[in-house]
Amino acid sequence: MTRIWDRLFIGEIADTREVAESNAFRVGTVISLCREPVRIRRGGVNYLSFPVVETHPMPTGWLDPIIDALFENVRWGRVLVACSEGTSWAPIVAAAWMHVVGCKDIDAALADIAMLRPIEPSAVVLASARRALC
Repeated sequence: MTRIWDRLFIGEIADTREVAESNAFRVGTVISLCREPVRIRRGGVNYLSFPVVETHPMPTGWLDPIIDALFENVRWGRVLVACSEGTSWAPIVAAAWMHVVGCKDIDAALADIAMLRPIEPSAVVLASARRALC
């Protein structure tokens, strides 16, 4: 799990287990982009699921409810956005949120995230996210 902003973390599905077991970073919301449901949960943590297929482009309108969920939950506490490996969808969604709220554009946000952890954003997914942000 990597902190990329004061209240925003990205990670992989295994990091959702860490939240359930110890929650060292006091995460209040887990946004899962994984097809598999989060099986082990911690009481008092909000779990939201937006399942994706890692190699497919983002469907039209799919990003909007995730951005809304991030916006709403970051206001109240720390949020973990998790995808299978934590290298493609989670960084793209976090960077898109940073773009929408005016922190940085999506490419600058991804460059900053890449300095904090290894990422491999899918070109197809990234292109669809850019289109969604226009």
